[in-house]
Amino acid sequence: MTVGIESGGSDPADLADLGARARRRASAAALCGWLLMAEPGPELADQLGTLPSLSALGTPDAAVDFERILLREVPPYESIFCSDDGRRGGPVAARVADTYTEIEFDEHTSGAWRAAGPDHLGLELRAHAHLIATEAAAWESGRVDQAGDAVEAQRRFLADHLALWAEIALDALVEAAVDSPYLALFDAVRELLHQEIDLLRPAPILDEATLITEAAPVTTMGPGRLARHLLSTERSGIWLSRRAIATGAGRLGFPWRPMDGRANLRALIAAAADAGEIPDLIEPWRDLAERTAKRYGERRIRQPGAALLWASWEQRALVTAELLGHLGQIALDPDADAEIVIRISGADPAHAIDLIEQAGYGVERLTDPPQ
Repeated sequence: MTVGIESGGSDPADLADLGARARRRASAAALCGWLLMAEPGPELADQLGTLPSLSALGTPDAAVDFERILLREVPPYESIFCSDDGRRGGPVAARVADTYTEIEFDEHTSGAWRAAGPDHLGLELRAHAHLIATEAAAWESGRVDQAGDAVEAQRRFLADHLALWAEIALDALVEAAVDSPYLALFDAVRELLHQEIDLLRPAPILDEATLITEAAPVTTMGPGRLARHLLSTERSGIWLSRRAIATGAGRLGFPWRPMDGRANLRALIAAAADAGEIPDLIEPWRDLAERTAKRYGERRIRQPGAALLWASWEQRALVTAELLGHLGQIALDPDADAEIVIRISGADPAHAIDLIEQAGYGVERLTDPPQ
């Protein structure tokens, strides 16, 4: 379902036409961002009268789903999907806020939206809309150089933020939505992102060697370390939903209620380890990692403008599938949960890592998201 995006057939040299096209794109992105944050209700339904497929967002069912899906099950924040610990806020959210300052976008400070941080998907879509509106104004005023600068700003914002994580979050949102009225909105946001990526082709700023690194498989883990890995989409490449966790718990007859949060995963893994049932618990999660890697690989081919990003996510999911396959054959080691996090900087960090490994310590490399 398309939300107001048109390709147009006028002469591309017509600056007014280019401005009108940009206005339509900006309106679509702003609308999608608004709907991801707006409280459902009759007032919302009235404003969606021209979009029948989304009018169901004004029903009581939509209000319940807004709370369940977007506030509890899959909070759509970049920091949740792109941070090392899978938690909201922190350095990732700070980087998003810094970007807003650079592009002179301030809706995250207005208090108008039900968003707990600047890196909410709705806010990022509206920031992208802000950049497109800047482009439109430049075309309309005949300032071709400024329009070009605005296009480059859009490309960078997609590469550094939206293209990096939004579709992964949409996968998780669709899984949680089932038959919800919000499915139509999630499909619309996905289509919008696809069109923007096809138009702007936001190749990552970093080169392939930097973005796609060889991940050293971890040979041993304790319950806590495994839980942290699986709960961080940035590390694991997968979104381990409540439903997926319940599937693993159900294989062992362990209690797992719908209201149990993902944070309870560590206790579940520890219980399975004590019972010697880790292989049964993690088998469906290994299958999930393999399916997810396959999906990312397909997107890498279909979306050449974001191919390196999808290759990076594909690699993470494949490493997780390999890790879970390995852990399914050995016992978890609680002592492996003892770890020290060291941040290495300087001209030759690889040499420092080599020295640590030569001393007999295992090293798990954690890389920052592309800047």
